[in-house]
Amino acid sequence: MTEAHAWLAERLEAAPPSLRERMVAALEQDNAMDADLGAALQATGERLMRVAQCGPANHDTGLTLLAADALVTLACEWNALAGVRS
Repeated sequence: MTEAHAWLAERLEAAPPSLRERMVAALEQDNAMDADLGAALQATGERLMRVAQCGPANHDTGLTLLAADALVTLACEWNALAGVRS
């Protein structure tokens, strides 16, 4: 497990199971763990945001929106810790 994987696993551990599962599934779908973590979290979060915007107003879409928000937040945290400037 890389440092990035360990960092992400530690943060996902505290998430509610349904949210964690949605986030992990999205990251796996995007093969995000093979890329720069900050960029991957951001890209997957943005993709989920687009999915949520097209979805019906229901619990599942809400969970997708929460996952998008959490992924973008984690991207910001990772980049801040890594000293990445945008």
